[in-house]
Amino acid sequence: MISKNMSYNLEFLDRLFMMLDAGQQEKLLSSRVIIFGCGGVGSAVAHMLARSGIQHLGIVDFDNIDITNINRQLVAYQDNVGKSKVEELEKQLKNINTNLKIDKYFLKYGEETVNNIDLSQYEYIVDCIDDLSAKKLLIKQTIALNKPILCAMGAGNRYLEIPQFEIADISKTSYDPIAKILRKFCKEERINKLSVCYTKQKALKFDCNKIASVVYYVVNMASVMCSKIINYLIK
Repeated sequence: MISKNMSYNLEFLDRLFMMLDAGQQEKLLSSRVIIFGCGGVGSAVAHMLARSGIQHLGIVDFDNIDITNINRQLVAYQDNVGKSKVEELEKQLKNINTNLKIDKYFLKYGEETVNNIDLSQYEYIVDCIDDLSAKKLLIKQTIALNKPILCAMGAGNRYLEIPQFEIADISKTSYDPIAKILRKFCKEERINKLSVCYTKQKALKFDCNKIASVVYYVVNMASVMCSKIINYLIK
């Protein structure tokens, strides 16, 4: 149950907070988390964190919503196609918690924009970026600051079976092509530890240039990532 010294507007968290002590509740309410990438996994992680007591979120994305996003991205609807993912996600998150503080970064993360975001102000960094060069840069910046980061690997080109995602160190991963590239990168950069969310379920091959995706794989990955983040913060 919510502590007496907390505002009444947090009543929506009562079913969560009845499992946590006052210290754990305060930790969630005071933590700042930033999410890079507001697509399928990123927008779902943001929704879940907003419903889990996080009061300060950073959201980073340069893209607008496309009609093909609707099948898997919680930020996408028929009536907001063409609009900014960051702006639309902010509206949704504010509808979950009106007092949620949101830092919006409408930009493509890279060498030219790396200094536009002060990572040091966040307790946890969440990487849901598709672009590998941006992913590598974010990892390097986060490691340099000695901040915790959780990186999403591949969730696409899978629809068979029940999704089975897990959190592991990058060195322990297998079957994932993104993880393979990052294992080599971490070795070259002498990065000893990197937490990632991945699945051992093999991706399928299709005769097309784009990555296919289905909502239950994407949101399942986001659920596993959110559980890792929340448990880390209240530990």
